Amino acid sequence: MGTKRIRVSIVCHSGELSEKIRSGVCIDQGMCFVDTKLASESLYEFVARTLPAVVICEISGSVDIGVGRALRRVASSAAEYPFNLIYAVSHSSGNLIQDVYVDGVSNIILTSDDCKDIRTAISHAAAGQHHISPSVFRCLPDLHIRSFYSLLNGSTSRSLRLPEGSLSAREELVLKLIAYGFSTKEIAAEMRLSTKTVETYKSRGSDKLSLSSRASIVKYGASKGWFNIYQQQI
Repeated sequence: MGTKRIRVSIVCHSGELSEKIRSGVCIDQGMCFVDTKLASESLYEFVARTLPAVVICEISGSVDIGVGRALRRVASSAAEYPFNLIYAVSHSSGNLIQDVYVDGVSNIILTSDDCKDIRTAISHAAAGQHHISPSVFRCLPDLHIRSFYSLLNGSTSRSLRLPEGSLSAREELVLKLIAYGFSTKEIAAEMRLSTKTVETYKSRGSDKLSLSSRASIVKYGASKGWFNIYQQQI
């Protein structure tokens, strides 16, 4: 018997996105595209008809976040139709990404991601892993790490920093920079530390807050208002 293929279905209003995902999935022998939700059917009927392992939900407005929440309720209540959910956010709707994080979604891609990146997200979601596309972070307001580091750590902004439990100042700063998508190498260079030391701060801070992945750090940070720093710039 062959390996069971990952069944993928879509909830979207963009024919272009549907065709992109269809064509991208079809070239992978480990996946199969099932169908797109029909306007005439409920989310429960859609899931029961397509029996997906992964559902991709397009997010282009606040109404779509409500649809995503409804899909998550279906996933949690319909044990006979288990599936995992991916949000596909358009670049023009990057302002919604913080809302998505706060909503607790662990799998996010951009609709502009290439087919290979989308397949990777599908594989991770189907395996119960978290996946946040690196391109998602580029939708956040553009700040170079140096200006961002200064804003977080400079004397004029100390009042903006809030202690997070038992975190040390450096553990907190490292986790915030990681939440914004900066790499360990970038953080080490700006803080004038070794990458090993940065990893130690990350590990200690994550352990203190019981955060097991980058996605969980991002969600925790969003819930604590870390992303609001952009709104507090002078």
